[in-house]
Amino acid sequence: MSTLPIRFFTPAGRRSRRTVFLALAGIAVAIYILAPFCWLLLTSFMHERDALTVPTQWIPLHPTLEHYETFFHPSEATALGGGRAAEEMLPGMVNSLLAALGTAVVNLVLGTLAGYSLARLRFRGQGALLGVYLGSRMVPGIALIVPLYLTLKNLDMLDHLSALITTYVTFTLPFTIWLLKNYFQTIPRSLEEAAFMDGCSWPQMLVKVLLPVAMPGLVSAGMFAFMTAWNDYLFAVILTSTTASKTLPVVVAGFATDVTTQRTLMATGGVLAIIPPLALAFLFQRLIVQGLTSGAVKD
Repeated sequence: MSTLPIRFFTPAGRRSRRTVFLALAGIAVAIYILAPFCWLLLTSFMHERDALTVPTQWIPLHPTLEHYETFFHPSEATALGGGRAAEEMLPGMVNSLLAALGTAVVNLVLGTLAGYSLARLRFRGQGALLGVYLGSRMVPGIALIVPLYLTLKNLDMLDHLSALITTYVTFTLPFTIWLLKNYFQTIPRSLEEAAFMDGCSWPQMLVKVLLPVAMPGLVSAGMFAFMTAWNDYLFAVILTSTTASKTLPVVVAGFATDVTTQRTLMATGGVLAIIPPLALAFLFQRLIVQGLTSGAVKD
């Protein structure tokens, strides 16, 4: 027993305490982050009477899928008290997917060309140009919403998905260029030189050699653009007005303004809004982490 305090203050003991502390901290953070989603998920499987019981019922005693099924039958969703928001749920999800995918694709095409040019070429004003890119990210969106609205109105682009994609690209492309430029700098030039020696043209080298090696950076940049577009509410609520272009955040917010909406139906809508980005994050988890740690921290 007398040796325990001595062992407690040895380097091995300090490492053990640090490991325990980090493990407990990680568990606490995971609970803090996952608890709201778990509650939302469990509520979506409850009957409305069970969700309104006092004291609160955390586990559904009689799980049901009726709330998920109603979103595929708008008339039933309205009967359950979902209102117009329930009818617009599936169109809103489709619009969000189209806007987010379109934003990600445009970002990757333009960001790859610009990022590769900045990584491999040297020209006057390069540093200032990169500074402008980063500086544009510091401008709050609310400061640009009025001129942006007027510009899109003059171009007759309001209430179109193209307006949302154009807007999202404006705000996400600078970060995409910066991220890909840093990632391309980590790729040895010898790979490109070997491809040219083997007779590859520049487009062939880019598609067959460079892009496969840069896949982690491309996935990270694409996920950033996708998530930005998927989660946006400010621009979507101002630039869209009909079911043809309303995105999911706008539709889900409509549940809160309808006093007749059932709590379980609101929870189901929240779960459906979370599933696509969550699935992509799990699917590309390794590439996302590798891309951010390999490219974003390099200068």
